[in-house]
Amino acid sequence: MAGCAGTDFVTEHPVENQVPPLKAGVYSINAVDVRPVATREIEPDYPFDLESILTGKAVVVFTVRADGKVADASVVEADDVLFGEAAVAAVRKWRFRPAQFKGAPVDCRMTLPFVFVSPYANYLPGESIPDPSGRAPPGGSQKGTIEPR
Repeated sequence: MAGCAGTDFVTEHPVENQVPPLKAGVYSINAVDVRPVATREIEPDYPFDLESILTGKAVVVFTVRADGKVADASVVEADDVLFGEAAVAAVRKWRFRPAQFKGAPVDCRMTLPFVFVSPYANYLPGESIPDPSGRAPPGGSQKGTIEPR
C-alpha cells in the first residue's frame, strides 16, 4: 500500500441518550414568548483522536438560564462520544439573551446540533462534504459545499 499513511482506522462510538425531563421552573422553547438568542458562540474543537473520520455530528440539550448562561448541558445524540464531549464543552461557553415569558427573563431548554468537519480532510473548493450519519440537522441541507477562500 504505497502512499498510504497507515492501516489504523478509528472506530466510532455512537451515543444516544434520552432527553432528560424538564426541570421545575424551566420552560420549553415552545412555551416562551421570546426565544433565547445567542450573543456569543464558540465553535467546538475537532477531536484530535478522530482525525481519520472526516465528518461527525452531535446534538446537545441544555438550559439557557435567565442570566444568559448555559446550564445542564448534555449529549442527546452523537456519532462518537468525543464529538459529544467537544460539543458540550463548546456550548457551555456560549452566552445568550435569555428567553422571556410575559416580559420577564426565564430559564429555557434548547437543543442544538453541531456538525464537525475534519480540519485534516483534503476537500477541494466546490466539492461536496458528506453529511455525517447520512442525516442533516433539522432544517438543514443534505450536503455542504466547500467555498473557495
